[in-house]
Amino acid sequence: MSIFIWGNKRLAIFFVLIIAFSLRLYHLGYHDFWYDEIFSVSYARYPWRNWNAPLYWIILHFWTKLFGFSEFSLRSPSLIFSLLSVILTFLLGKGLFNKKVGILASIFMGLSPFHLWYAQEARDYSMVLFLGTLSSYLFFKATKEERLKLWLSFVLVSMLGLYTNYFYIFLLISQGLYFVLLRRWRLNFKEIICFLVIALGFIPYLNRFLTKFYYVWGGFWIPKPSLKSLIITIENFILGYNASSHLYLISDLLLSLFFICAVLNFKKKELRESLIFCLLLFIFPILAVFIFSKLFFPIYIDRGLIIFSPYYYLLLGLGIDYLGDKQLKKIILSAFLVILLISLSSYYRNLMPAEPGHHIGVVLKKPYKPALRFIENNFKLGDIIMHTNSSSQEVFEFYSRNKEITQDFLFASKMIDPNWDRPYESGVGIVSVEELASINAKRIWVVSCDWQRGKELDKNSKAVNSEMSKLYKLDLSLEFDGLWVYRYLKL
Repeated sequence: MSIFIWGNKRLAIFFVLIIAFSLRLYHLGYHDFWYDEIFSVSYARYPWRNWNAPLYWIILHFWTKLFGFSEFSLRSPSLIFSLLSVILTFLLGKGLFNKKVGILASIFMGLSPFHLWYAQEARDYSMVLFLGTLSSYLFFKATKEERLKLWLSFVLVSMLGLYTNYFYIFLLISQGLYFVLLRRWRLNFKEIICFLVIALGFIPYLNRFLTKFYYVWGGFWIPKPSLKSLIITIENFILGYNASSHLYLISDLLLSLFFICAVLNFKKKELRESLIFCLLLFIFPILAVFIFSKLFFPIYIDRGLIIFSPYYYLLLGLGIDYLGDKQLKKIILSAFLVILLISLSSYYRNLMPAEPGHHIGVVLKKPYKPALRFIENNFKLGDIIMHTNSSSQEVFEFYSRNKEITQDFLFASKMIDPNWDRPYESGVGIVSVEELASINAKRIWVVSCDWQRGKELDKNSKAVNSEMSKLYKLDLSLEFDGLWVYRYLKL
């Protein structure tokens, strides 16, 4: 690949895009949906009935009417937006610096397992990445060319971004801050109006945003970040969640070299504004999310920060381009590509060898269907199905052949819901072990697991099965690749 980069640049970017597309297409529909993707299905059916930014779900709503609800179909929009983001990153790099930097940045994004993960997941992260990169491209051109058409396009794309994912707010603030610094506080009326229109355009959805804001403030599953979280984010931007600790360390050394070389371009007057642009849109929003998570409530999660990753890749590309020796560039880039390929191999083999702190909120995909089909094939009239981990409940309900079978959540006394850091409360579809006695059922199927794929069970699953074994007779116990199926008989 390095041969192409320093030769025919048009052929180089075409080659990068072909590889990026192939990597995203391979195994696109291979894994079963997981918990978050099932919610995407639900939101796609009723896009306005939730407190999340609605635009992605509206698009998915009409997409499913044309292409259905298969794994391949629902993940395809993410593939498209991710590939378009690779193209935009090249164009942004070309406009800010030169074609070489654009190609190098597109390689980092195109081959990163981090971006592959969300290119193959039915969630809104690739879409907001696309809109954020497009808005920055339009924004930078507008500040240079001062054309009204560019400013209006920037306003439109920014409003779409706000209605796609709330992390977009931090990007918009960063763009505004760059503009203030660029103009040295001497802003004109036209540009102030543009940012004001973007803010006013979000008012119709402000109430739902604030509803989610205050509810999350009351308790949420994301842990408070540490300084190490910042390093992990940078590592994940390149190697994703699938590298080993040794690979992360090697990449840190190489990336530090690239980053330092990029900053050295500050002395070049013709590159200074572009360099400040990338530094500001990469560093400021991540630090802002970090500080917010420290002062108020945790929202620091790498997948939400994906929108700020293109500017990091551009800085790395600039750093590599700064190295004068072409042979040295090829050697360093080739070495880094080897590291990327090892991480890509782990991604496709569904491995996450590093410590849990490297993949907070990320779980390996599980095969849910074998356990579900076993229960369905052995299900009898009068049986009930209970789940002790919400990750399996939502997926089982989606894949179930008989939608009339009720599948409820079962919890043990005094257990805390890890999703919202609040005690479980009985309600519709949520049952305590003590309440099972009042349910008319001869056999009780209990499906237990942990969020992570493995043989361990989460706290509620362990507590439930401990209490169930005292009250009911255990008739069956089987494991299906990290999913445990128990069948209890009423005494």
